[in-house]
Amino acid sequence: MSFTLAAHDLPDWRPLPAPTITSPAAVLISASTGKVLFERNAQTRRPMASTTKIMTAVLVLENLDLSAQVMVSAKAAATPEPSALLRTGDILTVEQLLYLLLLRSSNAAAAALAEACAGDVEAFVEQMNAKARELGLVDTHFVNPHGLDAAGHYSTALDMARLARYAMANQTFRRIVATKQYTIQLPGRSKPTVITSTNKLLAMADWVDGIKTGLTPKAEQCLVGSGTKDGVSVISVVLGQPVPEVCWQESRALLEYGLSLYRRLTLVSQGAVVAEAEVPYVLDGRVELVADKTVGVELYKDDSVTCLVEVDRPLSLPVEAGEVFGRVTLTSGEGTTQTASLVAAQSFGRVTLGAKLVYYWSRLGRWLAKHF
Repeated sequence: MSFTLAAHDLPDWRPLPAPTITSPAAVLISASTGKVLFERNAQTRRPMASTTKIMTAVLVLENLDLSAQVMVSAKAAATPEPSALLRTGDILTVEQLLYLLLLRSSNAAAAALAEACAGDVEAFVEQMNAKARELGLVDTHFVNPHGLDAAGHYSTALDMARLARYAMANQTFRRIVATKQYTIQLPGRSKPTVITSTNKLLAMADWVDGIKTGLTPKAEQCLVGSGTKDGVSVISVVLGQPVPEVCWQESRALLEYGLSLYRRLTLVSQGAVVAEAEVPYVLDGRVELVADKTVGVELYKDDSVTCLVEVDRPLSLPVEAGEVFGRVTLTSGEGTTQTASLVAAQSFGRVTLGAKLVYYWSRLGRWLAKHF
């Protein structure tokens, strides 16, 4: 048994029109599938400033323990940045440095983490480029771990979106980039330091949950953004916008547009009765077949979803609660598939000869009552 539900059949769903984007390069993708929903010069190579630090964080999270301690070297502390925060000899945990990296956009934190991860910045940059190749980021090349302007340091809006999608699969990364403020007690300082995220979108809408800003003279204002509503997540990238306020506005417009293109549908809930089967030799006996988990799908505005219910075998006694008899499969127009098993909701024991006789006498009694 199967049925198909089209997006245009759903009531009160009006996707927004595509926004007007003036930034030199921009892209919008689905976080779950990677589908490109909007693009403008998305594959043009450009400097990407401190959005570089997304890759730095990815490698650190995959190679270092969050509680490991890192000493800031003189070389790392001397890394240029607008306002120095770290000093030579400061000892912080990897987690603390990640907050400085992703919220404060600390270049010194990037250098310190690179040294801790690979021994020196140069070796770490090799790892960054190797990871870019692994992820298929063919238009990306790193020269440093922080994103300061440098010859040969470039990416594209599309590559940065794909990198962000990969990074957001990490729970720790998601937690950090969604943080608006973080308080840290730096060594030797009399008072704690409160760090506010450079991502102003976090304060503009409660559904914004990331990711990373960037700003240099050559790259100008950049932002990789993320938003989630009702179980749907999208990722935006804006590169090279000369007016910071326009960068925030256009990033938010892209995210709102992307979120309007999808609706999260739960078609089968855990424990929902999907089918029934007659129990042999049990008068009025029926086994309910229920879904063992909730299954749903992100439905795109032009797509449909097909629900297929399959029962693999006839019911024979005994039956144990939880025994699998089939499955429910949801398939969207984007090829996404979700599956739940159909399991027996209750147990029935093996039927004895006496039970069979009672069953037949009961059926005979019903027949006689109906006809006489």
